[in-house]
Amino acid sequence: MLEPFSLFTSVLYVVQGLLGLTEQRVLTGDQRSRAQPAASVHLGSSIAFLVAGIASASWVWLYGLPTAWYPTILSLGLLVSILVQGWLYRSIGVSGSPILERAWTRLH
Repeated sequence: MLEPFSLFTSVLYVVQGLLGLTEQRVLTGDQRSRAQPAASVHLGSSIAFLVAGIASASWVWLYGLPTAWYPTILSLGLLVSILVQGWLYRSIGVSGSPILERAWTRLH
């Protein structure tokens, strides 16, 4: 039961990393300059989460869980990602994802 959860969480890491990289492309130059430390940390964490998600999913798929605490560690990693993302949003002065805001604007 823990292996499927760990695989699912690893896939969430990959999705989070890809969304973070996409958000970096959507940010304007003004937004990046206002949120300089947060934008840099967000970019680094997005790359780290993408790589960690791929490595984690590969490891669990091929070798199983390295420890029984692994699902807990993965969940805490997602918490870190959420905190960094929230820091970026507060720094650029938006209430939600720039990607979702852009999609909402195009739909209406």
